[in-house]
Amino acid sequence: MLRTLVISALIVLSSATLYAAELKVGHFELQRLIAQSDAGKEARDKYLSRAKSYQDELNNRAEKLKKIKEEVEGSAKKLKENEKPSVQLVEKEKEYAALFRDFQRLQGGYQDELKVYDADLTRKVLEELTPVVRDYAAANKYDYLFRLNESFAYAVEKRDVTDELVKAFNKVHVK
Repeated sequence: MLRTLVISALIVLSSATLYAAELKVGHFELQRLIAQSDAGKEARDKYLSRAKSYQDELNNRAEKLKKIKEEVEGSAKKLKENEKPSVQLVEKEKEYAALFRDFQRLQGGYQDELKVYDADLTRKVLEELTPVVRDYAAANKYDYLFRLNESFAYAVEKRDVTDELVKAFNKVHVK
């Protein structure tokens, strides 16, 4: 009985080893694939272009705020100790406060919009990439292609197909 059990275990182990030897497994780094692909570079350029235009707008508004603040502070310094501020100075302070609130709202809105825009651009790249990964795996007879991320403690470099996927993706990407 013990002999039969040992022989059965050996047969199961040897067949599992043979099957495992036939598996073809690879992995890729998604962030590197996106960063190095033409589609990813285009998405990054679009994002940076929009971010720059928003930053330019914010810089213009910040410069205007700075001028008004300097004007208010200069006028306030000229006041004598018990002298009340003029109506114009009070109005300028109110204008500054309102513009500063608008600036902060605009800045927050731009940050939120850029997050959504970045997610949308990334989603579009991933949608275009998914069939490339599937076709690459099928053409190269991979049983499994894993996305390398923080859940892997270690992956053999020779199984990394990121560069090949970048080339395949660039071939099918329409500009």
